[in-house]
Amino acid sequence: MRFSDMAQNAEDDNYNKWDLDDTRRPKLTLRHLHKLRNMKELAKAEHAERVESYKDIYGSAGNDGE
Repeated sequence: MRFSDMAQNAEDDNYNKWDLDDTRRPKLTLRHLHKLRNMKELAKAEHAERVESYKDIYGSAGNDGE
């Protein structure tokens, strides 16, 4: 058997595709995991920025106010 016999076209590959009536979940790929990781890191960074801004807004005035 030759490699050209085993090679598949990307257009003909239906392994990771699913239809609306398919109840099984598609497989997670490394691309999906990387995207999820980036989204989680972005959300964590945005949350840290909000916490810092809230500390500035609602924090105690310290000795400047007295």
